[in-house]
Amino acid sequence: MGTTIAPAAVAAQSSAVAHSFAGANDRRRRKRAKISAQVHVRFTGSSGAAEETCTSVDVSRDGLLFLSTRSGYAVGQSIDVTFPYSAAAAGLNKGEPAEIVRVTEQPGNRFAVAVQFAAAKTGVARAGAAASAATAQSAQTQHSVVLAVEPDQRTAEVMRTTLQPDGYNVIVVSTANEALEVLKSTIPAVLVAEVEAKDMSGQDLCLIVKRNERLQRVPVILLTRSAQPSDYATSHQLGAVVCMAKPFKPERLLHVVRLVAPPPQQKMSYARSSSSVERAF
Repeated sequence: MGTTIAPAAVAAQSSAVAHSFAGANDRRRRKRAKISAQVHVRFTGSSGAAEETCTSVDVSRDGLLFLSTRSGYAVGQSIDVTFPYSAAAAGLNKGEPAEIVRVTEQPGNRFAVAVQFAAAKTGVARAGAAASAATAQSAQTQHSVVLAVEPDQRTAEVMRTTLQPDGYNVIVVSTANEALEVLKSTIPAVLVAEVEAKDMSGQDLCLIVKRNERLQRVPVILLTRSAQPSDYATSHQLGAVVCMAKPFKPERLLHVVRLVAPPPQQKMSYARSSSSVERAF
C-alpha cells in the first residue's frame, strides 16, 4: 500500500525548497558587485592565440561576468584573465587562469561570458602567488605611510595637516596611475582613494589592490562625492574598510586611519615607556 502525503505537507516542503533556493540566490547576489571595469582575456583556440579587452558587468571573489563581441567562447574553455586591466597596473596585476562556465547571447551581437577563477574551483592558492610572495619580500613596507589619491590641493593639505602630527608619512598623488607607480615599491599602511577619480575610479584601484597577493592586506578607505547607497554597498563588497562622504570631517578621517593603522607616534611612545620601565627594574 502506497504512502499518501497530505497536500499541506507537499506545499510546506515546496515552500521550504523555494525558500532555500531563494536564500542561496540572495547569498550569491550579496557576494557580487556591479562593476564596470576593463577585463583582458587571452585564450588559445584552433586559429592560434587570441586576446581582447572587454568590460565587466558582475564581479565576485570567485569569478566575473563580462561582455564581448567575440563568438568563439565556449563552456569549459580555459582562458587567462587579467582583471581589472590597466596598462599602468601591469607591474601589479597579473593574469590568472579561469574557466568559462556560461555563455549567453545578448542583443546587438554581444555575448555575456561568465568565468570562474581556477583558484576558486580547486581551493588552492592563485597562480603566481609564490612569485608575488617573493616580490613582497623585496618590496619596501612602510607601516607609517598613508598613500592618498587626491587631485584637490586644498584637500590634500587637510590630509597632511590632519595625519602628520600623529607621525604618519602622508604621500598624496593626483591620479590613480601615480598611486600604482608608488605601490610597485611601497606597501602603505593605508590607501585612500576617491570613487569618482578621473583616470581610474577608486573602486577599480581598490580591486587592483585586493586582487594582488602583495597588497591585499592594505586597508582601503574610499571617498565619494555622490553619497549614493550603491557607492557604500559596492565599496564594502570590494573590500574597502569604509566609504566616507566627501567633503569629510578631518577628525573622522583621522579616527578611521587610527583604527586600521595605529599611529606611529603612539608606537614610539609605547616603546619609550617600555624602555623606561625596563631600566627602572
